[in-house]
Amino acid sequence: MNRGERGSAPAVATIVRKAVRAARLQVRPDGTLRVVAPPSFDVTEFLQKNAAWIEERRKELDSLAAEGHGKEDLLLLRGRFYRPVPGARFAVDDASGSVTCPPAPGLRRCLARMLREDVGDRLKAYPDLTGQGPGRIAIKAQKTRWGSCSSLGNLNVNLRAIALPDPLREYIIVHEAAHLRERNHSKRFWLLVGDHYPDYRAAEAELRRYWVILERNRVWNSLGNRN
Repeated sequence: MNRGERGSAPAVATIVRKAVRAARLQVRPDGTLRVVAPPSFDVTEFLQKNAAWIEERRKELDSLAAEGHGKEDLLLLRGRFYRPVPGARFAVDDASGSVTCPPAPGLRRCLARMLREDVGDRLKAYPDLTGQGPGRIAIKAQKTRWGSCSSLGNLNVNLRAIALPDPLREYIIVHEAAHLRERNHSKRFWLLVGDHYPDYRAAEAELRRYWVILERNRVWNSLGNRN
């Protein structure tokens, strides 16, 4: 996608026409644009007026994604980039920095199994949050969230969490387990999270950074559609 010169209308990845009162503009983590606008709205002029903001937002996202620059074709796994090697069976070779990867469906299953075991082990450390334990633990390819907790006490964890370093996976588990006691993001919820993970603000910032890195990672994006 060509970004265009400053003052000109940047190229747009997606334009959605809806019966909305005002146009909305989003710069996605990969740097592409999404505009939601009324049917007769002049999108070109709208983008020209916002060209400077678009460019500034892209620079912010580029800065967040810096660690993954040039590594878009490597598999990010547990905080480390590995060279994917095609093979029938999934295997991690830390010494060579490579991962033997079966085709996408098989790789998804292997990563989901690895993450589900990790989540189960980590939850055992927080009996005061889980009580009798959560309901179902599901590994999902979610579009916008690292995890969620249903009203029935079922925990959903984004498959991409297995790409994160241990401390950030720990934070996701603490965050979602805390929802078993506090369903919303109230002051009591954040106090509860802080009791178990004091540096949660820094973790939130790191999760935003890793989200941008993963959005630009071709290996992770090759794993298929997300729910």
